Amino acid sequence: MTTAAPEPKANMGQPIPRYDAVAKVTGKAAYAADVPLANPVHAYLVTSSIAKGRIDSFDLAAAKRVRGVIAIVTHENAEKLRDAKLFSNGGYASTTNQPLKSNEIAEEGQIIAIVLAENYEAAREASHLVKVNYTAATPTTTFDSLGVTSAPAKGQLARFKEDPKVGDFAKAYNDAQVRFNGEYETPPQHHNPMELFATSCVWNGDSLTIYEPSQYVHGLKNGVAAQSESNQRLCRWRLRLEGLDDAAHRHHRQPCATIAPSGQTGGDPRAGL
Repeated sequence: MTTAAPEPKANMGQPIPRYDAVAKVTGKAAYAADVPLANPVHAYLVTSSIAKGRIDSFDLAAAKRVRGVIAIVTHENAEKLRDAKLFSNGGYASTTNQPLKSNEIAEEGQIIAIVLAENYEAAREASHLVKVNYTAATPTTTFDSLGVTSAPAKGQLARFKEDPKVGDFAKAYNDAQVRFNGEYETPPQHHNPMELFATSCVWNGDSLTIYEPSQYVHGLKNGVAAQSESNQRLCRWRLRLEGLDDAAHRHHRQPCATIAPSGQTGGDPRAGL
């Protein structure tokens, strides 16, 4: 064994080579975004520039004049989706923030519009021409922010049956001979997966195929179906989701459920999105 792969200890498994390792490190591995689609519509996300507040109005005139733009989907014309339960509360979603649900802004970078165009460049150009009028509010971003409240853990989620109590931190800290007080911050995005964030949706009549990077394929499939208002039509969907275990997420992403019907909202349900 080498220093890169030392001899396993008693509590370790054997260092068995991954069957997909060579394909990944040589660039031959095919991910969800690599699936070729015939004549796709390209979607580009417009995200919020404020962390909390509401959208008062859009000015889409300049964006719509870009050659190749098909439609711009906002909360005003997006298909309404059902609320999604959190994964930790018996549902499929990793967040309760549903894009394009309303004019309320709950986080910086929230998806507020989707530009659909004939090609990527047109969608990207138009996205930068979308003008948004906001009423901003003060966000709560740290434990010490104004407006932060606390509540017992019990009852907040299905798994919290009791309030966890382990020792007496305040007493132990005060009684310690050496005390250190510091603050640490982590970036909002710190995961570095091999696979890109991407969603491709292929409509064929009332059948939908989704290509999505995920380690939670069945949950993502069920989550998309559960969120649609067109429940009867969704029951006839045949969803296939493909991804490798280098995917960037393990739960149902709300943007996937938003992207899926956007092609039809734009009036051009073509081969891909």
